[in-house]
Amino acid sequence: MADETQNRQSKTKDEADKVSFTQFGFQSAGKAKSAPESITDGLNIVYEYFFNDQKKNIGQKIEQLETEIELESKRENDNEAKLDNSRKLKELKDGDLRDLNIDRVKIREGDGEVGDIATFIIGAFITLLLTMYLFVFYSSSGYSAFYGIKQGSLGFINPNVFSDAMNKGGGVIALIILFPVIFLGLGFLIHDSLESNKKLKKSGSKESYILIASLLVITLIADIFIGYKISQGVHTNEFNSGLTNDTWQFKMIFADINFYLVLVLGFVVYVIWGFLLNRVLSHTYLKTESEITKILLEEKDKEINAKREEINEVQSKINELVSNVKNNELTITKKENSLIRYKTGSTPVDTDILKSNVGEFMSGWENFTHGHWGNEAEKLNSESRKIKEDWLNNKIQNLNSDNS
Repeated sequence: MADETQNRQSKTKDEADKVSFTQFGFQSAGKAKSAPESITDGLNIVYEYFFNDQKKNIGQKIEQLETEIELESKRENDNEAKLDNSRKLKELKDGDLRDLNIDRVKIREGDGEVGDIATFIIGAFITLLLTMYLFVFYSSSGYSAFYGIKQGSLGFINPNVFSDAMNKGGGVIALIILFPVIFLGLGFLIHDSLESNKKLKKSGSKESYILIASLLVITLIADIFIGYKISQGVHTNEFNSGLTNDTWQFKMIFADINFYLVLVLGFVVYVIWGFLLNRVLSHTYLKTESEITKILLEEKDKEINAKREEINEVQSKINELVSNVKNNELTITKKENSLIRYKTGSTPVDTDILKSNVGEFMSGWENFTHGHWGNEAEKLNSESRKIKEDWLNNKIQNLNSDNS
């Protein structure tokens, strides 16, 4: 009986050489008339093919495994080197973060820096002197532009402007005192506009310099007007004194040094004063303690958040590298175990391939059963699947036991 079974399997195996596992399953079901208890004969043949295939080209597989182990070891070393560098980098950034948090605590306790006090004092002193200069300059030049230039006067600088104004009455005195306030007010508006732009930039909004440009243009036009009137007045005095025979013409303004002196000593100094005023008034020394603390804390928080983002990026890289190293180790261990079995004559097998081959065989078996047994097909296939599962689990258990 045993010889008969062996002969039948040998004959069936020869037939399986020429077909796929699916076709072989279909043919086996036809010969066995889908009898569930006969399925093990076909499964044993599938297993024999599988096991013989696993034993083929052992020398080539040993060489391939050695090469793969070497490459995987190199990958592991590279990942470990990167991991070591990333951990050192994280330690440095953690130290930076600790320092930033300590600085933040110091700011809350009042030890934060508020800026260079010496620079503020010097800037404030220069701004004050320029304010006094502009007051005298525009008082004198304004008086000369509106009331004419005294004979022998430089025009834009009248040393007797206040005494002359007193002789003309209270209105003139008020004019020469209040006239410079217009330019000082324009300068303060420039400062306010610059501060508004700083707030817009801080909030991420688009800055606007239209108002600043407009204020500067207005001041330039006023200085041009004053320079023109002074140049005209000086030329008229020279004409009346007989120093020149030419009457005043508009084009003469472009060759008159007094016109350019008014622009340089007036408008240019005014621009310098305006930006110095902004620098002084926006200095942290003039802000209240709470405002200083708030600004310093906001800046420090930005630094802390940026540093935390850097640390998170490094930590993500560390986690990725740790996972890669573990995968490298598992792959190397698996391949080394397979290599040992090949070298010791114990053939390692891939159970996933066995499951795939059995699945193809069962597909052909069940297709034949469905096509030939009608209503009884499902019952037959169900019994066949149960026998197949028991057979497969037993084979895998035996294989694992042999390879352990």
